[in-house]
Amino acid sequence: MIAQWLGVPAEWLRFGGAESDAPNGEPLNGLSRFESADVKLIADLQRLDEHHRQIAREFIRMLVRINYQK
Repeated sequence: MIAQWLGVPAEWLRFGGAESDAPNGEPLNGLSRFESADVKLIADLQRLDEHHRQIAREFIRMLVRINYQK
């Protein structure tokens, strides 16, 4: 279901692969910047309740702001 939602092959989602292309060599529908670890993190985020998802989002936003300030 997650692979379908992201537009990637289930094998790529499970085992990873090249960062820019799916195993068949086609772009990943605009998701080429994601590595398989990123996709797994998104799946983990979806397993959280809404309160904890919001905490995770705010934490990520904070890290991004800190990173851009460097």
